[in-house]
Amino acid sequence: MPSQRSDDEWVGLVSLLLTSAKMPDESELDPKLVANKNFQKLLRGIVDIRDLSHAMSRGNLHMFAYSKGFVLSNLKALQANLRHLTWQTKQVAEGDFSQRVDFLGDFSDSFNEMASKLQKNTLELERLANIDFLTQVPNRRSAMQYLEQIFMLYKRSHRTFSVLMFDIDHFKYVNDNYGHDAGDKVLAYFSQAMRRIFRESDVFCRLGGEEFIAILPETPLEGAVVTAERARRVVQEMDMPVDADTILRRTVSVGASQAMPGDESFDAVIGRSDAALYKAKGAGRNKTRTEPDLDVDEVLSTAHVRFGKVRESDSALA
Repeated sequence: MPSQRSDDEWVGLVSLLLTSAKMPDESELDPKLVANKNFQKLLRGIVDIRDLSHAMSRGNLHMFAYSKGFVLSNLKALQANLRHLTWQTKQVAEGDFSQRVDFLGDFSDSFNEMASKLQKNTLELERLANIDFLTQVPNRRSAMQYLEQIFMLYKRSHRTFSVLMFDIDHFKYVNDNYGHDAGDKVLAYFSQAMRRIFRESDVFCRLGGEEFIAILPETPLEGAVVTAERARRVVQEMDMPVDADTILRRTVSVGASQAMPGDESFDAVIGRSDAALYKAKGAGRNKTRTEPDLDVDEVLSTAHVRFGKVRESDSALA
């Protein structure tokens, strides 16, 4: 170092480089100082610290600093952590709530809490989007999603499934004569009863109004008939108290069909089940009908022989 510069001048120069937004002009520096290799190295390091910290403060995490040293190493580590955090944040934005941070102290705790709450809230929103508020069973959206999945499985693996369509008989009479609150209670009672009847692998959903659907995987049409009859009998024997003085009884009509080799989509299965439902209503309601036609009484009488192992719990109706 040139001897003519005092210690105060050196301190002032280094302080200026580290604290001022403006770099000193080279013309203001002692030429011998500028030519000094140690000073050049110090200057490069300080400039890199200035530039990297400034870039990071502006959100630029891609600047590269060539110098080395303790301070710069820490800045580079922070830069790398922030770049990884940026990637993790994008993953969270795309729905990957498993992301967790463990390298930024208190900030890590805040990030992890945020990700956990987002995951919880998203799951709850998904649940609400797929659940019918009144009956607390899956809604039409859920039914269509599941039907698409199970139909694809059927086309790929020929694993059959059946669909039951339910319509509560004379439901309008309940609303007109007892009020919509009573109608809502009937829908809730019916849904609760059906949830106790179906297997965990079955999907029972409300389509809207008094119409419901049940999707029965690994179940041929005969098995669906037995289940439908079990549900129909439970409903016709069920008391539905709608207020302190009124207990209603309702019946339900059911249409059944199963997936068939020629079906191009699950809409074909729904269409047949719907047609069977209209046949049940046309036959006087409180009936189970199928498409194509099966003799329901014969199916029930021979259920334990024909398919008892498929839906063992239902074969007791035979």
